[in-house]
Amino acid sequence: MRSVFFHTVFLIYSTYALSIEHDFKETFQDYTQEDLHVVEKQIQNLLPRLKRTVVSIETLDGAGSGVIVTKDGLVISAAHVIEQRGKKMTVILSDGRKIHAVSKGGSQLSDAGMLKLNDDGPFEFATMAKSGSSKVHQWCFALGHPNGYNKDRGIVLRAGKILAKKDETIQTNCRLLGGDSGGALFNLQGEVIGIHSRISNKPEENFHTSIESFLSNWDYFLSEELLTLENLKAGGFLGVSCEQSNNGLLILKVVPGSAAEKLGLFANDELLCLDGIPLDTREKLTILVSKKSPGEVITLDFLRKGREISIQVALGTRQ
Repeated sequence: MRSVFFHTVFLIYSTYALSIEHDFKETFQDYTQEDLHVVEKQIQNLLPRLKRTVVSIETLDGAGSGVIVTKDGLVISAAHVIEQRGKKMTVILSDGRKIHAVSKGGSQLSDAGMLKLNDDGPFEFATMAKSGSSKVHQWCFALGHPNGYNKDRGIVLRAGKILAKKDETIQTNCRLLGGDSGGALFNLQGEVIGIHSRISNKPEENFHTSIESFLSNWDYFLSEELLTLENLKAGGFLGVSCEQSNNGLLILKVVPGSAAEKLGLFANDELLCLDGIPLDTREKLTILVSKKSPGEVITLDFLRKGREISIQVALGTRQ
């Protein structure tokens, strides 16, 4: 017999009741009723507080969601929801109050966005998880306002598990719907581990921007800088393909003829810092390089066979 809680959660949005009921069976059939009751109880304890932190964001062509992460009203959302920096927006709180807001910065690469409520608060806010704390197979739950704020329906919750995680992207089986973009993905401790980003018709293809993108680039986003594909093309170019490692970023491949090749970087070198700034994500490297102009000289610290090396290089042009 299914728990009343999960039955209510998955049928709360009646338009999608049949498809979500099917997804429920696919998601939870391998777990005992006792397992589900443990998850149910934990989410029930967290929900009264967390639902007050998730907001609806009105846009010209629809609606999105976001989550308040500071008591003075800083909201993190998706880049495709805020669209640009300095944009005037309207945010609807869980109690229906409307507050004006202004978009700040973000990144179109990871789909991370940030905005600030034009009110000092204090606001109920959610805690962001520490970098690296979310893992594949962990339980999680999504909150959002699909199709915009609806006082009678309330917020919509979906529970599931993390299916995959790489760089700034998390994949879960928490079914997302239109209007969820920018809403929060929580762990069972009630911490924000991601922001809803890409929505698919397939129940297992729900993608979220990981909280690591925000934590790694917090000052950049807060200063109202928005990384777009246009300024990415116009900025400098280093020429490496890499992945996160324990020390920084492990180089997988060097682009022939690039500044990295001229510098003498090789696969298996580990990038540590750029101009003294630690490199903990690929997105941070991309942001730092794109802020520079072609021909501008940077200082790179990297690790090669246990030896730390520091060298200067002039950035190239992205082809």
